[in-house]
Amino acid sequence: MSKLETLEKLLQNHDWFYQYSEDYSVYERGRRESSTINTAIKVLEDAGLSDEANDLYEKYLPQQLKY
Repeated sequence: MSKLETLEKLLQNHDWFYQYSEDYSVYERGRRESSTINTAIKVLEDAGLSDEANDLYEKYLPQQLKY
């Protein structure tokens, strides 16, 4: 699995609204997932794939969270 495929899988499975959970374990899991996604994006940026990484992020970011 390529690094871009890994990032896409992480984005597909991410709970984008974890910050709103009243369950601390759900919040904590979401925070860890978010950190892993950010690390994966940084690795891809360092490999010269920042446009592709950002396109994937924008593809999966829910409309409600877009500015």
